[in-house]
Amino acid sequence: MPMVKDMPTIKVSVLIAEIQARFQYRVPYRKAWIAKQMAMEQLYGDFDASYNELQGWIAAMREGKGLIAAIRRSGVPWRSVYCICHIAANFIRDYKNADWKRQFVKIAYELEPHIFRQMMTRLESDMEGQTNTSFRQWLGTMEPWQWAQSFDEGFRYGQMTTNLVEGVNAVLLKTRHLPISTVFSATFYRLATLMPRMGQQQVNQIEAGHIFVEDIRDAMVANHRMARSMNVEIYSRRLETFRVTETIGRRPGLPPRSYRVDLWNRQCDCRRFQTLHYPCAHVVAACAEVNLNVEQFVEDVYTLNRTLRVWENEFPVLPDLSTWEVPPITFELVPDRGLRRNPRGRPQSTRVRNEMDISEKFDGMHCGLCRLAGHNQSKCPQRNYHVGKSS
Repeated sequence: MPMVKDMPTIKVSVLIAEIQARFQYRVPYRKAWIAKQMAMEQLYGDFDASYNELQGWIAAMREGKGLIAAIRRSGVPWRSVYCICHIAANFIRDYKNADWKRQFVKIAYELEPHIFRQMMTRLESDMEGQTNTSFRQWLGTMEPWQWAQSFDEGFRYGQMTTNLVEGVNAVLLKTRHLPISTVFSATFYRLATLMPRMGQQQVNQIEAGHIFVEDIRDAMVANHRMARSMNVEIYSRRLETFRVTETIGRRPGLPPRSYRVDLWNRQCDCRRFQTLHYPCAHVVAACAEVNLNVEQFVEDVYTLNRTLRVWENEFPVLPDLSTWEVPPITFELVPDRGLRRNPRGRPQSTRVRNEMDISEKFDGMHCGLCRLAGHNQSKCPQRNYHVGKSS
């Protein structure tokens, strides 16, 4: 029971191995599985009865405004857009071409409209004559701003997928095998302790003299490094517009070029400034040329004070479960037994899988010595050389 209590998701095979190591006896799989279920019921209650304990937890969730207040106080504008991972999964399901899928994802992430149009033209020419439906027809009623970063106007802050939502899994980790009422309680108590812990981290960084979150600080250091190799020409006596020319190419495969920077309207031709809402390397170079404080162009959403507004919301301390005054149950909740796992045999996964669950094809083995493809270390032509050198 201690092992199940510490790790409810522990595999039955691990329990069998532990029992065999302690008592030199191998328990059949089914007996170990039944024993685990009995331990779970003693620790967390009956799965069926837990449904009728939801009324109290739902009432507690309504009383606690911490999570709702955190979302409302984030200060970030929202609008309905599509996750590029899901669109790409639909794309490869319909066209069955991994190279076209990679091109499509790059198009969605592209920031500069003229490069976006070039990439669209290239993909359409590759698909021409090989499909019954053109790429533009496949997009259908989807507007460009719903899936392409070039037309997003900065609403996404560079977040092109819904993977950000997966952060909730850190709170729900290790609860999927528990009764429903225990899942509710685990969610509540973990969020209740997460809020002050994260809030204290923001306070510690503020007391250390930092203004912005760590990711932005790292990005600004990298932009300052790139800005040193750029030439700046001033095009406005009010120090609003500049022409910034690269001496070293910023993007692989593209030669160095010049960019127009408009500090008044917070725009740069590279589109990173207006999309990510903090200065790109070209803006950093322009500000350094005229001794302007570049940090004034970082949006407030990246400040530690703003993130503290989210994490400073707190959950109420709930009284002990035995003292709750829960209204009498007007009807009994009964789980649908048709949706339960088959009690016989090994449990089968019920996850609905699609193309996103299929990993990209591996190009082949690579040697650990010479790093070339087509062979391993034991068959490497350079093996004798490396062995002799190490000896």
